[in-house]
Amino acid sequence: MIENSIWGTIRSLLVTYNYKDEDGLKQFRKGLDKALNASDVQRVIIIVSIPKGVDKNSLSPHFLIYYNGPGDYGLFGGLKDHQLSTELKNSFDASICFGVMNKNLKSTIKNTEIARKILVNSELTEDTTYDLELNSSSDSPAEVIQFVVETLQKIDAHEPQI
Repeated sequence: MIENSIWGTIRSLLVTYNYKDEDGLKQFRKGLDKALNASDVQRVIIIVSIPKGVDKNSLSPHFLIYYNGPGDYGLFGGLKDHQLSTELKNSFDASICFGVMNKNLKSTIKNTEIARKILVNSELTEDTTYDLELNSSSDSPAEVIQFVVETLQKIDAHEPQI
């Protein structure tokens, strides 16, 4: 691993992912576990956005994953999950957002201190809150994660941000 790369300097990571189906989530978890096991990342929070109608209690539990759906927000958009709220008060070296983040979650995360914000595979190009946008031609979650890690390993962490 290149220590001076963006990937090599990340010690705390916030990941967001949009749930499509159970198989995709399993591939995503497997790919992310593989990438994290070979990294210097020490603290990870994964927020999986689930659509209305998906029961988060039916999804495979994981100690790093917070399932987040429309029912997790109050009438005025406040997050009801106190444990996740507490986690988001910590700062992160980087966030990696896979796909478009829903507006309630984005509003919740905007107050979290994040050094580098990376957007992956999103058509949303007008959003200037991200430092880097990456697009992979693959639909496989594990391949997309591998692409992101390999790309971040090639970028010098000390280059001025554009």
